[in-house]
Amino acid sequence: MPDKNDFIAVGKIVKPIGVKGNVKAIYLTDFPDRFNSLSKVFLFDERKEEFRKNYSALEFNISDCKPLNGYVNLKFEGYEDKNSVSELIGQLIMIPETERVKLPEDNFYFYDLIGSEVFDNGKRLGTIESFTDFGSGDLVNINIGGKTVMIPFRKEFVKKVDVKNKRVDLELIEGFLE
Repeated sequence: MPDKNDFIAVGKIVKPIGVKGNVKAIYLTDFPDRFNSLSKVFLFDERKEEFRKNYSALEFNISDCKPLNGYVNLKFEGYEDKNSVSELIGQLIMIPETERVKLPEDNFYFYDLIGSEVFDNGKRLGTIESFTDFGSGDLVNINIGGKTVMIPFRKEFVKKVDVKNKRVDLELIEGFLE
């Protein structure tokens, strides 16, 4: 079985569309155009924490793809009616991480920073647990001594990001962590 950590989720199947086996999938990517070039994907069941098999193979072949505003209409080979796709509802659409979109120099994916050491003016604070998007901006969730602290991930505070060495340097205003 493949390792989930070697894959990234680009979508999630949410419901059947029509009666011919199409499904509606929401985007879990900042690059929805990637669906135009996908011919094979993997489906991951979050509840069972395992990849779903498509008969004897792990890959699901896409026979039709219509990217729309906010979602994509997909059809998988071998799934010809509404009943056959019902078992796919809720599955994550995964691709190998090696196929992720290459970013320009000095850009990074948030998940690349998970586990990074965080420093404020040279003093170690803790490690990055996750990121949260509240609409007006991203917050970085840092574990500081067993307590999670949320800090805006903004230029005013983030001074240096070193993805390779998993280090983020901040410059917080006085009293921020109190």
